[in-house]
Amino acid sequence: MCFKAIRIGIRVFSFLAAFVIPANMALGDITTSNITFAEAVQAVKDKNYQHAVTLFELQANAAQHDAQYNLALLLQSGKGRPRNYQQALYWAWSAYLGGIEPAEELSKDIISLLPDDALKLTRERIEETLLSRIDTGDKSALMELALFYKELVEEPNFEEAYLWYSIASAFLIEGAFLARDEVEGMVEIKSIVELQNRASEIFDTLSTIK
Repeated sequence: MCFKAIRIGIRVFSFLAAFVIPANMALGDITTSNITFAEAVQAVKDKNYQHAVTLFELQANAAQHDAQYNLALLLQSGKGRPRNYQQALYWAWSAYLGGIEPAEELSKDIISLLPDDALKLTRERIEETLLSRIDTGDKSALMELALFYKELVEEPNFEEAYLWYSIASAFLIEGAFLARDEVEGMVEIKSIVELQNRASEIFDTLSTIK
């Protein structure tokens, strides 16, 4: 598989070439997660799509974003499970929020196939999932939730994006400072104090979660 096919991920020469591979796998880091991922990719090569869906879904539910993207591809194409655009969009959006760039274009392709009520329900599910991850101490979801409010809600909610970027900044999460300062310019001055106070309260609560 050529580097370009791995990087771009979609609209390439074969269905398999559309899949993304974790960077640490490419570097030879053998972990249980990577073994499962490799087994799923092999299942796709063998056209055992049902097994591939099962394996990718296990990892997708554990917030492994490359698996989320690959699962979205399978659900969007109807391989290994009946085609389901709403579920495919959920996983494509989840992958995009987790930094998988090809998921953005895949999401756009799927959005055009869904009615407004399905989009609304999918957004609600994304929000609930991210908040649940944060409540259990998964701080990596902070940046994802902020990006969700900034880009994936029906109308951008810069106030909520600023709130969660601020919390992520306090936890020194990579990229949070720049994102926070960028969004701050989109928030009305009268809202800043309230948002900063809310951020401090949530930060204090999250700091107690081990």
